[in-house]
Order: sequence, then structure tokens, then C-alpha cells
Amino acid sequence: MKKLLLIIAALSFLNLSAEAQQERKTREKMTPEKVAEKITERMTKELDLSEEQKKEVYALHLESASKRAEEVKAQREKMIANQKAQQEKLEAILSPEQKTAWEGKKSEVREKRNQSREGKKKFDRKDRRQNNNRG
Repeated sequence: MKKLLLIIAALSFLNLSAEAQQERKTREKMTPEKVAEKITERMTKELDLSEEQKKEVYALHLESASKRAEEVKAQREKMIANQKAQQEKLEAILSPEQKTAWEGKKSEVREKRNQSREGKKKFDRKDRRQNNNRG
């Protein structure tokens, strides 16, 4: 029974981690075009590329970045599907009371994580301001 609870806890933690990662994605996303452009600009500055080389390098990096983006998207979709399947299996195992208790525990963990994250953001901002004032 303890092993089952540990497995459930570990899997739920993975689920919560995936949700946390989705929340963090509020930053600007780097599209394959932006990635290729950034790398090409850096290489142009460092290696003094000609216009023809610049176009070829951009095309190469765009192809590579596009392929990576597709792979990441497929992997993410697979992970989400696995998590949903796992959640369905878990719900089939737990009694209604256990499901309610489990959801409550997950909500508590989520709330604590969000509170600690908010505190860290405030601390980071304050710390950066102090460092900027010193310089």
C-alpha cells in the first residue's frame, strides 16, 4: 500500500511540475525564425559572413530550429496524453472519498508552490534593484 501511495505521489508531482512549466511560459516564445535569426546574427558578427553565407546559415538554422520545435511539440503532446491516461487509471483505483482527499492535497501543494514562487519573484526584484544601485 505504501508503494502504491509513493507511486501516486510521484506521478502527481510530475503532473504538478508539468502544470508549473505551462504557467512559466508567459515569457515571449522563441519561434524557429527568431532562433535562426539570432544565431545567424551572432555568427555574422563573429565570423564576418558574406550576404550569401548569411542566407545559407539562416536557412540551415531555420530548418534545424523548426525540426526541434516539432519534436518538442510531439513530445509534449505525448507526455500530456500519458498524464491523462495515468490520471484516468488513478481515478479508477481510488474511492470517491480518496479522490476528494487527493484533489485537496494537490490543491494545497499547488497553492504553496504559487505562494513560494510569488515570494521569490518579489525577492528577486528587490535583490536586482539593490545590485543595480550598488553599481
